[in-house]
Amino acid sequence: MILRLTVWLVLGFLIAPIAIIVLFSFHASPALSFPFQGLSLRWYAEMLGNAQLGNALLKSLVIAFATAVICLVLGAAAALAWLRVGRRTRTVLAALWLTPIALPGLFVGVSLLVLFAQLGIQLSTVSIVIGHVVIALPVLILTMRARLSLFDPSLEEAARDLGANQLQVFRNVTLPLIMPTLLAASILAFAVSFDEFIVTVFVAGTETTLPMYIWSMMRRTVTPLINAVSTLALVFSIVILCIAWAIGHLKRRTAIAARTPT
Repeated sequence: MILRLTVWLVLGFLIAPIAIIVLFSFHASPALSFPFQGLSLRWYAEMLGNAQLGNALLKSLVIAFATAVICLVLGAAAALAWLRVGRRTRTVLAALWLTPIALPGLFVGVSLLVLFAQLGIQLSTVSIVIGHVVIALPVLILTMRARLSLFDPSLEEAARDLGANQLQVFRNVTLPLIMPTLLAASILAFAVSFDEFIVTVFVAGTETTLPMYIWSMMRRTVTPLINAVSTLALVFSIVILCIAWAIGHLKRRTAIAARTPT
């Protein structure tokens, strides 16, 4: 009983700030304080009419989509490498792949900024995408590892025995089996990119993404408009994660159905 109560108290402590943000996004008054003075959609209407906010949101969506596509392609290559190397090599690769998310975001951002300066790369949308790929790709690979460990290499061997070349084996056997996992992981990469702030600050230059726009608003004043924008970003992230979970769940059900004898 005490353990269960402790778990609920911890969950309440974690969820309470998010609930307050969502609650005050419907506050009729500009004051972010109790007592609550009524419900209103005023701040959502103001948010929809904010052109700068719309541009920042569009920029974040474009960057997140580009990051997800690049991570999908690189993740497919990483999956092929993972399936074809030995256990010791996998340990080394896992350590290298996970380094960017093991390091502080401040360190990664400064390192990328110095690298871009040395290579003469101008800070722009391209530099933001590169920075987000560095952060999101390890998340994608980490998500794939558990699924790839269940991959049956005998399926590829059977295809080769039937006369398929390497490209045909990949296109007709390997890729269809790992694609649901890649899609789910790339959606997570999309969510990581959409919410990324620390690295973006260092590599954005004059560009502005949604998290950066929210930060700039908070530096001036804190109003329920910020809560409305944050609530929109929260809902969008939850939807993305639910889609990723649904794809992964469908993959598991399909795998179970394939193993069940008819």
